[in-house]
Amino acid sequence: MSRRKTSGAESGGSGWARAAVANASKGLALTAVMWTAPAFAQGLDARTEQALRDLKANEPAIAEVQQAALAFFKVEPDTVASMRSRAAWKAVLPEINVRYRTGTTTADNQTFGLGTGAVEPQSRDDARGDVSEVQLSGTWNLPRLLFNPEVLDVSSAAALQESVIKEITRLYYTRRRLQVDLLLDPPRDPATRIAKDMRIEELTATLDALTGGLLSKRNRSRNRGMDAPLE
Repeated sequence: MSRRKTSGAESGGSGWARAAVANASKGLALTAVMWTAPAFAQGLDARTEQALRDLKANEPAIAEVQQAALAFFKVEPDTVASMRSRAAWKAVLPEINVRYRTGTTTADNQTFGLGTGAVEPQSRDDARGDVSEVQLSGTWNLPRLLFNPEVLDVSSAAALQESVIKEITRLYYTRRRLQVDLLLDPPRDPATRIAKDMRIEELTATLDALTGGLLSKRNRSRNRGMDAPLE
């Protein structure tokens, strides 16, 4: 996956991700037009046209796939923004330490008179009791106010976020082009057809793994709908 400089990732990672996911639906609509317009223009048979429609209806949209991948890697835009906010506040807030101590004390005071020659004390005070003490302290790390190392961790998360979106988008449309190509121009050579089918299966497995099983869940849901008895 490609990576970019840390400073750029830190400043615009979450916003870039939101824009990419938001624009994905527009790109999907444009892709749908690219499928259907050439299909009617070239006079495709009704079976091929229906197969294209079914492919669009049964496959998850690119925005859904991107969001599933970001959630799987835990780098959603809101998560990265929250990490950046926590890193900034952590440098400002003090480190709080709380200490509690308890124990038993004994005090024995004896008073002797000077010049009396008395061996025994003139007075004696004994004190016994339990003592409880709570200590609360705050410590500020002044160097961290100038540079907080945790900001670098947030920058890495933002860079990972961008890389995930780019890689998922590339895999998604590589797979989609192969699917459409098999419908519009199916190879006559069995070996070529098998090779393309295996490539689609490879891309499907990769996307499924990077999205936490989104494609397999969608496939199981669709199969349950097909197996449901008709009323």
